[in-house]
Amino acid sequence: MHTTQKTLVAALLLAALTSLTPSASAKAETGKPPSAIELSSEERQRLTAARRVAGDKPEVLAAHEQAKADRAAVRKLYLDYKSAREKAATSEAAWKKLMEDALAKADPAASALAEKEKAAFRARMESSRKPGKPGAKVAADEDGEEEGDEG
Repeated sequence: MHTTQKTLVAALLLAALTSLTPSASAKAETGKPPSAIELSSEERQRLTAARRVAGDKPEVLAAHEQAKADRAAVRKLYLDYKSAREKAATSEAAWKKLMEDALAKADPAASALAEKEKAAFRARMESSRKPGKPGAKVAADEDGEEEGDEG
């Protein structure tokens, strides 16, 4: 069904384009390339009439409605995805906050140990990167400060 519709549309466009092909002298007259030449009033009316006839065909109308429905479905899915992603980020942030609070209550020194663990992990990841790789962060100095970081 879709192949037939595409073939019909292609045939109509080809017929319209071949009947509307500007002459070679058109560029010399206006100084514009043939693709930039505007249609005459007669040609524009003919094209409009052909578009109306083509647009009134049941298969073209059905394809247009299907395209609109598909576009609406994509938009809805995108909005659903976006809201689900935001909800997941919010719930993860809430979980992290609750976990940090519970950790601090369980052992006051544990939060400092967790930060130390994160720093060690970050240092391992940075040292495992290839030097000179685009987007890589500057490696930490021996005293723990990053290069170029004054404060």
